[in-house]
Amino acid sequence: MSRGFLTSNTVEALPGLFLVPVIHGRLESAYVVRRVLDLVDPAAVAIELPTTLAEAAEKAARRLPRISLVVSEEPGEAALVWTAFPGEPFAEGLRWALERDRQIACCDPDLPYRSRHRDPIPDPWALWELPEEYLTKVAATTAASPPGEDDGRREAGMAHHLQRRHRELAGAPLVALVGAAHLEGLRRRLPRPAAIPLARTRRRHVSLRHLHPRSLTALLQDPPLAHAAWELLRGGEIPPAPPLSTAAERWPSLRSPGLRLVPAPRQQPRDRRLVLAQRAAAASARQGLAGIAAADRQRLGSVVWEAAAQGYSESSDEQVAPWQRRVFGDFARRYARCQGQLVPGLYEWVVAARGVADDNFAWEVFEAARAYPWQDETAEIETAEVNGDELDLGTRKVRFRRRFLRVKQRPLKVPVKERPKDGHDQDWRRAFRPGAGICSYPPEDLVVEDWGRYMRARAEGLLSAENARSEPFATSLLDGLDLRETLRRPDDGRLWVRELRRAPGQAGSVVAIFDRDPGNRYPYQMTWLGEHDDESDMAFYSTHPADRVVGPGILRATYGGFVMTVPPGRLFDVWQDPDYRNARDKAEVLILAAIDYSEDPLVVHIARKPPDRRLQAHAGARGKRLVHLPLGSLSPAVLKKIRVLHILDGHDRRPQAGRYIW
Repeated sequence: MSRGFLTSNTVEALPGLFLVPVIHGRLESAYVVRRVLDLVDPAAVAIELPTTLAEAAEKAARRLPRISLVVSEEPGEAALVWTAFPGEPFAEGLRWALERDRQIACCDPDLPYRSRHRDPIPDPWALWELPEEYLTKVAATTAASPPGEDDGRREAGMAHHLQRRHRELAGAPLVALVGAAHLEGLRRRLPRPAAIPLARTRRRHVSLRHLHPRSLTALLQDPPLAHAAWELLRGGEIPPAPPLSTAAERWPSLRSPGLRLVPAPRQQPRDRRLVLAQRAAAASARQGLAGIAAADRQRLGSVVWEAAAQGYSESSDEQVAPWQRRVFGDFARRYARCQGQLVPGLYEWVVAARGVADDNFAWEVFEAARAYPWQDETAEIETAEVNGDELDLGTRKVRFRRRFLRVKQRPLKVPVKERPKDGHDQDWRRAFRPGAGICSYPPEDLVVEDWGRYMRARAEGLLSAENARSEPFATSLLDGLDLRETLRRPDDGRLWVRELRRAPGQAGSVVAIFDRDPGNRYPYQMTWLGEHDDESDMAFYSTHPADRVVGPGILRATYGGFVMTVPPGRLFDVWQDPDYRNARDKAEVLILAAIDYSEDPLVVHIARKPPDRRLQAHAGARGKRLVHLPLGSLSPAVLKKIRVLHILDGHDRRPQAGRYIW
C-alpha cells in the first residue's frame, strides 16, 4: 500500500529525483508531503520558494507551530510574502528536513511575475476518496492549458536548480515539492540541460514576522483549528479528547446568598484553545493513506458545534436544540457544494450557524473554528497584522451584530462600540458594593414595561376576537368584512360582516414563565418595587447574577420567570409570603402572586403550556381569569432581549453602565 501511494503521488523525473505535486496551503497536501518524505527518506528536500528567501524560510520553519510571515519589500515592487503554518506543504517539507538534519534547497528563481491567475483546483478533500488519482488528475488538468511566458521562465529556472542539486547529491534521493501546475513542465525540462536563469540572487530587505492571531482566518484557507489538529497528529499519535472546560472551571465561581459577593478559591484556568485542539485532533483523526492518522476536515464540524453550543449557553443562557444541529450540518454541506467545495469550512459554518440561531451563535462558531493554541499576540520578533484583501486572497467577509460580547479581543471590526479588554474580571468583582443598594438599568426597564403593555393589549385583543360574531351584510359593515365567513358560504350569495365585542375586562398582571426550572438553573429570587408610576412592581427568579460580572458593580442574569403588576408600590416579597408556601415550584409562586395582586379581571399567562386547572379554578374563585399566550407564538429574538437582566450596585453606576451593557 505504501509503494502504491508513493508511485501514484510522485514522478521520478531523473534517477533519484522525485517530483511531488502539491496544492499550496492545503492541509491534505501537507499530509501527502509528510507520507512521501517518510517513505522516500531523501537526503535533501527542495521546495518551490524563491532562492532569495531560503534563510528566512528556514527560520520560519524552526518557529513552527508558531505561524510566521516571510516578507520582502523592495522599493517600487510588490511585496513578496510567504506564510509558514503547519498545514502548508512547503513548511511541512522544511520541518521534516530540519527534524532529521537533511539538506534544504529553494529551487524557484526570483523572477518578476507579471501574470496573475488562479488555477481551478478541486477541493483537496477528494484526496481521501481518490488517493491514487487526485494529484495526477490535477496535474494533468493544469497542464492542459498552455503555460504563460512567466511560468515557462520559472520552470526553466527550477529545472536548473534541481539539476545542480541532483548532481551535488551524486545519486542520493532528492524530493522536490512543486505546485501541481508546474509538474508536467518540470518533467519535460529536467531530462534536458537547463541554462542558468537570469534571476535575482539576493534581496536587501527580507524580514521574518510573527503573525497576529487575528489574521489567521484571513490568511489560512482551512480553519485554524484544522491546522492545530494536524499539528497534534503529525507525530503519529492521537491525543486523548479532554472535556471542554466550563465557565465555572475557567473563572472563579462566586455563589452566596443575595448579592454578597464572597470570592471562591482561585482556580487555574485551563487553556481552552489547547483543549479544543486536542478534541479536534481526536475527533478528526482518520486512518491516513499510509496507515498514519491524518486530520479530516469533514469531521471537524462536530467539534466546532459542540464548543460553540457550550460557549453560547454560557454567554446567553440559551440552549441549542438537536434539530438545529441537523439543519446546521445539512445547510453547511449544501452551501459548500454551491461554492464548489466538497466539505464546508469556516465561512460555511458561520453562515449556517447564523441561519439556525443568531449572530451570537455564529460568533461562537467563529471563535471555536479559529482556535490555535500556539499563536500569541506578541513574540520575540515583530508582529504583523495582515488583512486578506491586502494580499488579494479572495477573502470573504462576515459582519457580526452581537448582543452579548464576552470580554475578549475581537478578530473582526464589528459595528459596535469598544468594550474594555481582558484582565478586569477580578477588579470588577471587588468593585461591587453590597451595601450601596441595588437597582436596575433604566433602558432595560423601558423595554420590559413596553413588552408588558403589549402583552396586555394582545390578551385583550385575543378575548375580543373570541367574542366576535359574524352576520350577513344588511345596513352596516360593522367592524369590517369577514372574508373567511364569506368564502365559507360560496352558495349563499351574500357578504358577511364581523362585529368585534369588547373583552370581559382589562388585563392587569402579566406573568411570564420562560423555564419552570426543574434542575435549579435559576437559583436567584428577588422582589423589587417600581421607582415611579410608569414602572411595575416585579418579582422574578433568575440565574445567579454573580456568575456574570460584565463591569464594575454591574452583574448580568437571565430570567427564568417574572411577574409584573401595576400600580407600583404594593408588592410584598412573594418569596417570603406564607400564603404561597404550598406552591409546587417557583413558577407557581409567580402565578399565584399575579392572581392576587391583579386589580383587573384578566391575568396574562405566558408559558409553553397552559396553566393547570387548579390554578384556573383558584383564579376563578377570586373573580379573575388566566389568559394563556403560548411562548412559541412570540418572537424568539424579542424573548432573548426580554430575558436579560442587569443589576447595578447603586444608582451612581447608571451613567457608566452603557459602556458595559449591550
